[in-house]
Amino acid sequence: MFAASANRLFNIIVLTVMMTSGPVLAEATDSRPAKPILLLIGEEQDFTGCTKLGSVTGASQESDNDKPYPQRLIIARTNLQNEAASMGANTIHVLRSNTTRIEVPGVNRQIIFSGEAYYCE
Repeated sequence: MFAASANRLFNIIVLTVMMTSGPVLAEATDSRPAKPILLLIGEEQDFTGCTKLGSVTGASQESDNDKPYPQRLIIARTNLQNEAASMGANTIHVLRSNTTRIEVPGVNRQIIFSGEAYYCE
């Protein structure tokens, strides 16, 4: 139980840092959404006054595997936000991610975020 709680806390901290930190590299900022998009994490969220627009996924690419972990996180987050922005969303409820920082040689290091996109008043 402690490991599951610690992992969830780690994911919340990682995504909170990602939301509040600036871009690491210029190439990650070139495709950032024009308006900020709020990322919400956790099972229970109140979406009263919001319109659900659909599912969204953002991932780093296989070609990004040689980049450092924080940069791959930013790429995946930016791709998630861009997909949501293309739908007109201003909020994303992140439901799943594989952000555990365990790197095994020869294993795909792609980072994936998925969730639901909303437009909230």
